Amino acid sequence: MSVCEHHQEEISKFLKFFRARLKNHLENVEADFDDTRSDRLSSDDVYSQKDVKDVIDSLCHAVKANIRSELQDTINMMALLLRQIFTEAETKKLMLELDIGHVEDRDLLDRVERLGVAEWVELDRPVGASIGALKPSKKSPTKDAAQLRAEQQQHDEEIRAAMVTQQREKDEEHAKEMRRLQRKLDAANDTIQEMERNLKDAQLHISQTKQFLSMKKLVAQKNDQLRYLRERLQRHEPDFDGETKMDDDDDD
Repeated sequence: MSVCEHHQEEISKFLKFFRARLKNHLENVEADFDDTRSDRLSSDDVYSQKDVKDVIDSLCHAVKANIRSELQDTINMMALLLRQIFTEAETKKLMLELDIGHVEDRDLLDRVERLGVAEWVELDRPVGASIGALKPSKKSPTKDAAQLRAEQQQHDEEIRAAMVTQQREKDEEHAKEMRRLQRKLDAANDTIQEMERNLKDAQLHISQTKQFLSMKKLVAQKNDQLRYLRERLQRHEPDFDGETKMDDDDDD
């Protein structure tokens, strides 16, 4: 695992970059839990089994989407880095092969996790290699130009990766806000539906009470009496006019 100082610095940048992304990703997952606690579980109400299931399903969907996005971005970034390494190797007339089993070695992974970059890079470095690294090497102008081109390409890749990361963070922030608003909207809809059900139950209960039935019967009786009086009034109005007219003639 012996590498030169330049490559050691590159490995250090690599680890710092992806460990920073890991920290940011964990903060996003924690934010999903905080949003759920504040938006769906902030009251002291008693939640039904359906309410709990809805909350868990919503949180699970948010966390899975967050993790899926982060893993996909990491895979794509690994592909870009491998492409950069292979391109540089081809300029040196080298053909590289990947040992996928090597990167799955649990001991090596634990070693990288426990130790700092300088420690695990320098652990197996021979003494002679360290001394030899101090000796200046002569490089031809062609090699210098090739190295400059490779460094320029690397800088371009880093800039593009930084732009992609920045845009992804903006998209994640927007998506998180949309999920928070959607959870609030779902909670409001659930509250409205519950209130509508309670209103229907109350109306049904009132319509079945003894007082309501008695009042309904009394109103029906009064309506029947009014219809009867109107009918009598309509029958007697012509006779009443005639009688009035006859009385007026007698007075004459």
